[in-house]
Amino acid sequence: MNTSQRPNILWISLEDTTPRFGCYGDAVARTPNIDRLAAGGCRFPNAFSTAGVCAPSRSAIITGMYQTSIGTHHMRTAHTNRNTPDMPTPYSAVPPPYVKTFTEYLRGAGYYCSNNSKTDYQFT
Repeated sequence: MNTSQRPNILWISLEDTTPRFGCYGDAVARTPNIDRLAAGGCRFPNAFSTAGVCAPSRSAIITGMYQTSIGTHHMRTAHTNRNTPDMPTPYSAVPPPYVKTFTEYLRGAGYYCSNNSKTDYQFT
């Protein structure tokens, strides 16, 4: 597939939001740019998470794997808080070498990928 045949991909990741966008049926919200993007693309009207906090959820989204299978299920795995010395020994989540993020697959297919703010995936 050459570059003129490949679809453009814009992945928007945000948290702590509601479906208060016109493209999700909200009659009051004025979100013309998001609505236009949604009309010409793909949106997910039903999304569920196996982790109730942000970074573990992002680790599942970026890898396509359950957090428990790659060690990212606890928030802030590498804690270093001197005020809580009784906390268990910190650990770092390091996914196995065969675990790839979807951006690695996209780069391998010739796409340019950038992430300018949501960079905490619970692993290094």
